[in-house]
Amino acid sequence: MNNFWQRTLTGILFVIVLAGGIFYHQLSFATIFLLIVVAGIHEMSILFSKTENKVDLFTTAFLGIYIFISTYLIQAKTLDSSAYLAIIPIVAYIFIKELFLQNKAPLTNIALSLLTACYIALPFALINILAFQDGQYNFHLPLAIFILVWINDTGAYLSGITLGKHKFFERISPKKTWEGTIGGFVLTIVASYVLSLFWDDMNLFQWLIFGGITSIMAVLGDLAESMFKRSIGVKDSGTILPGHGGILDRFDAVLFAIPMAVFYIELLVR
Repeated sequence: MNNFWQRTLTGILFVIVLAGGIFYHQLSFATIFLLIVVAGIHEMSILFSKTENKVDLFTTAFLGIYIFISTYLIQAKTLDSSAYLAIIPIVAYIFIKELFLQNKAPLTNIALSLLTACYIALPFALINILAFQDGQYNFHLPLAIFILVWINDTGAYLSGITLGKHKFFERISPKKTWEGTIGGFVLTIVASYVLSLFWDDMNLFQWLIFGGITSIMAVLGDLAESMFKRSIGVKDSGTILPGHGGILDRFDAVLFAIPMAVFYIELLVR
């Protein structure tokens, strides 16, 4: 199977599983994102190991899992917010463990472990805030984030290959152009308008702002992950998705888009 068809088939399956899981039920939603958290933390720990530093994989994964599950249960009104207090001893353990090891760079290992948990688990924990309101699950906003990110990527790609001439951020991502970035933004705004016709979670103006924030943060998230990869010296973050790379390659945009979407929704909409 050549690379084009491999990418196409993987992309279709990826969209079906992710969108279907968000749409079908809150348990399928939670299961999919929990698996993504675990896979993303594992992938990022492998990346950092290429720099001769070591992420405490077991504790970091446990921390990430706990952050996601506790946020899910708190938003579903199953747990009280005091459940977050259990994060304190988990984080403390990451520090204390280094006291008894003989690693050459303990502070770096601690920093990378905490960075990994925050960078991967925190955004996907925050998506629970978009998914629940007063304990009731609603798939609209979580699915909207991914729809808008996919539309933004498609618009940027099509605009870039047809109109792209001026480099956008050549130092980090040589292929990105201003024309592609603007094209992605415009198409995302149009998609936000279409979503407002079907879902009444926000008014039209709020949907347009939501789309604009998602587009801008998606671009920044992609650049941040490219910066990680360039600093480590790898092309793809992993190989789990044939033709597409790794978990971070597919979710880099939403890792930035979700937190800012939550900030916007909680501060200015709800």
